[in-house]
Amino acid sequence: MSEEALHAVIDDLGALLLFTMILIVAAGQIYRAIYAVSAQSLLIALAAAVLATATGNTDLWVIAGVTLAVKAVALPWVLHWIVQRMDIRREIEPVIPIAATLALSVVIVVASFQLTTSLGPVRQAIAGNALPVGISLTLTGVLVMATRKTALTQMVGLFASENGIFFTAMAVTQGMPLIIEIGVILDVILAALVMTILVLRVRSTVDADVADLDRLRG
Repeated sequence: MSEEALHAVIDDLGALLLFTMILIVAAGQIYRAIYAVSAQSLLIALAAAVLATATGNTDLWVIAGVTLAVKAVALPWVLHWIVQRMDIRREIEPVIPIAATLALSVVIVVASFQLTTSLGPVRQAIAGNALPVGISLTLTGVLVMATRKTALTQMVGLFASENGIFFTAMAVTQGMPLIIEIGVILDVILAALVMTILVLRVRSTVDADVADLDRLRG
């Protein structure tokens, strides 16, 4: 694959990644946000496969496989299962209106592209517009975490932010074993956070049942 073709493919994938980020920000229900971040992770895996084909780096194939299995399938499934199992409220409760969050997201994207234009030769060494796209995903993910009330929606923002970091790292370094290690560690942390939410939810349910039994005593 030529360098021009690689940059074109990365730019197309970056545009799709930004679109999935818009879907996450604009989602009115938790299910839609989960599906959007799953699609985003799938695009990250595809980007890793494209870079692996272009560079011949086998580490990137490992990254693509781990991303597809863990972040595009396993973790979204766990979030979906928690929503169904625990009967969590499906509607997303934003701290500020969704329209305002979308406006802030646009500002983040424009600022990211403007700031990276000043890098000059440094940016030219990176595949396509991967750097501004990665920065936009990371910062917008943080914005989602800050503007949503429920823990599950905040975790979706955390997934999106990690995807941005992952996308930027792959495009800048074009694959290093350290990236795989960091990705695995972050995935373990995210899984631990999911399990923590699950345990806390179960404990709160059990406590409520015990209180009801106390009121019935005597």
